[in-house]
Amino acid sequence: MRFSIVGISHWKSGVSIRELFYLDKQRRERLDHYTRTIPGGVLVLDTCNRTEVYGFCEPEVLVKALCQSTNTDPDYLHKHGYILTDDDAIRHIYKVGLGMDSQVLGDVQIIQQLKKAYKEANKANLAGEFHQLVQSVFRAHKRSRNETDFGKGNASVGYEATKQAIEFFGDLSDINILLIGAGKMGKVSCKNLVSNGAQHISVINRSINRAKNLASSFDIKAYSFEELEGKVKEADLIITATGATDPILKAGHFEGKSSQTMVIDLSVPRNVEQSVEELENVTLIDMDSITEVNQKAIEKRERALPLLEGIIEEEVNDYKDRIHRSHFLLPRIKEIDNRLQSITDDELDKVRNKMDSEAFDELELVTKRIKKKIMAIHINRLDEEYKRVKDEV
Repeated sequence: MRFSIVGISHWKSGVSIRELFYLDKQRRERLDHYTRTIPGGVLVLDTCNRTEVYGFCEPEVLVKALCQSTNTDPDYLHKHGYILTDDDAIRHIYKVGLGMDSQVLGDVQIIQQLKKAYKEANKANLAGEFHQLVQSVFRAHKRSRNETDFGKGNASVGYEATKQAIEFFGDLSDINILLIGAGKMGKVSCKNLVSNGAQHISVINRSINRAKNLASSFDIKAYSFEELEGKVKEADLIITATGATDPILKAGHFEGKSSQTMVIDLSVPRNVEQSVEELENVTLIDMDSITEVNQKAIEKRERALPLLEGIIEEEVNDYKDRIHRSHFLLPRIKEIDNRLQSITDDELDKVRNKMDSEAFDELELVTKRIKKKIMAIHINRLDEEYKRVKDEV
């Protein structure tokens, strides 16, 4: 069965288009409904820079499910997204998992996002072939970090946000910073800001308890969402990183504010109303604006790319070999196992009523051990047979 991916990402589409395919809770529930009959299950990777659906099925099945879930036209996805099948799709998931397809080359967050997506997909009982593919991607990622310099150096969206702020303000120690959102991106941004000298940071989150947890971790101040308007007025730098589906910051929040303000929107869908960009005293940076990163780290990672291509090639070949081996061995093993089971059941039935229960139970255990050893011999023989067939091809 062919492996397919349908998706949309930062490489081909801006944030205004990507946010149309953003999967909030309701849309994700619809997607789960529309994909529930796909054999082997699906894996859904939804981040600020991409929405991708993976499955062992024809690609149009995934296109239809994604577009139905997000109320978008399939032609629109065909125009702005991408459809990959078979080898192209297999190599794509490796590149995504290793961070080779990320906006920031070698992004350290993507593998955790893929693991989370895999864990979620696992609840729906993914097929064995799916498991083998994703586990192979995880092995390739581990090798990329252990065998190359691809994971070395600071290069991430959170780091780049801090870099942009440093370039704008020069010194972060005296500015008032407002962080909207206490999720993973908010934590990463806060850590980078603190490590670069920021001393006056406030965090606002719809859940005040979550804001307080983040505040206690970094010794910053937490405020309720009702205090947003006042805190915007006080802030020199605002970083938004929430999962809100509608804009949180609007032009009206900046009325009467004369000082220069930098706003960095790290969210998809965008947390900042587009009209904010037109305000004279506001500098707005969104995910599409974050393209420059730590150049030394990127150059080092770029030099490692040929090594990563080699790792992917080895892991893809190993994955395919495992699948071919399974397809060759499993039907034969099942046939032998059924025949052995039938023989042992027949023989045990002949003596079942001639022995006391304790003696019969012992005989049954011995029979199972003998059967297991016979199966091991046949599996070794079939494995050798598979190697001969593979060498002849």
